[in-house]
Amino acid sequence: MNGVFFVSNFSAQHLLINKPLIQQMIDLANMTPNDTVLEIGAGQGAITLPLAAKASHVLAIENDPEYARKLASKLQYYSNIRIKQIDFLQMSLPKEPFCVVANIPYSITTPILAKLLGEPKTVKLKRAVLLIEKGAAKRFTATPIIDPRTLAWRMWYEIRLIRSVSPSHFSPPPRVDSAVVIISRKMEPVVPPHYQERFLAFAVYSLRYLKLPFDESMAGVFTPPQLARLTRTLKIDRSQPVCCLSEQQWGELFLAMIRHVQPHRWPKLPKHRSRKSK
Repeated sequence: MNGVFFVSNFSAQHLLINKPLIQQMIDLANMTPNDTVLEIGAGQGAITLPLAAKASHVLAIENDPEYARKLASKLQYYSNIRIKQIDFLQMSLPKEPFCVVANIPYSITTPILAKLLGEPKTVKLKRAVLLIEKGAAKRFTATPIIDPRTLAWRMWYEIRLIRSVSPSHFSPPPRVDSAVVIISRKMEPVVPPHYQERFLAFAVYSLRYLKLPFDESMAGVFTPPQLARLTRTLKIDRSQPVCCLSEQQWGELFLAMIRHVQPHRWPKLPKHRSRKSK
């Protein structure tokens, strides 16, 4: 919830109380007066109300009926805020381009990001400024990329850790540090968004053994002559671990597969990792 999040190690709620941090998050979103902005977990409106001063339309998502009621009682002077009492993971996202500014529930950080970033062809997310647990922020922005889903997200979105946030910004303070993360859609991604599921299958296959040398990891997809050409073209050390590839190299490698490898050799996404099972 806005100002309220849950971490598995804590039973208490932790309210975001630092107004300068809230304003910084809103400024980082770089909104225009015409933007629609989602707030995931609006709580009692700590972010919602100042957000309404910047955005054309604010959709405040709040699943808790008591928080939704309290927020509704504060909206008599706001005509551009709409409250939707629903579980964010169950709702339909806007069909038009939108932004997100939110202090999201930490316990469902990955499912929230999967909903926002997992369908780049159909989900119209422009950018997001999120307050999340710092450990998660480090995982999503780390290099090298070792998680297939994170690699897929980063094909179409830039994910940056902007700043750490100490427990003193919350009441009561949690035992973990937090972080502000900015997510921005890439205007010219190497891989077209309609390849999302195909790329994820490629990423799952390629990162199955993180320390496997590049040429061994890709031997089931590319022929030896193809691998020789790819190592020269992409300037890859064939003995380096496959996880050390850059985002640009991953994108070009995937496109090389699409263009030059017979489809029967393309990796397929395991059923338990399919889009419908997420």
